[in-house]
Amino acid sequence: MNPNAESTVQMKTLREWRAYKKLSKRKVAEVLGVSESTYVRMEETPYKLSIKTAMALSEFYQCDLREINFFE
Repeated sequence: MNPNAESTVQMKTLREWRAYKKLSKRKVAEVLGVSESTYVRMEETPYKLSIKTAMALSEFYQCDLREINFFE
């Protein structure tokens, strides 16, 4: 890994990742196997997510976990 690569990481919130990928809340919720209201809570309080859920979101959005801002 390039030591300078970390300085170029573009962090986005869950809401920004969803918009960037042009996905609805319903679609993300379906993929994660949760209700839409549960996914809405994930976007509103991302700092409360489990590591497992955070990793699933990272995989789904095809980004590095460090590229998701869980503390907006």
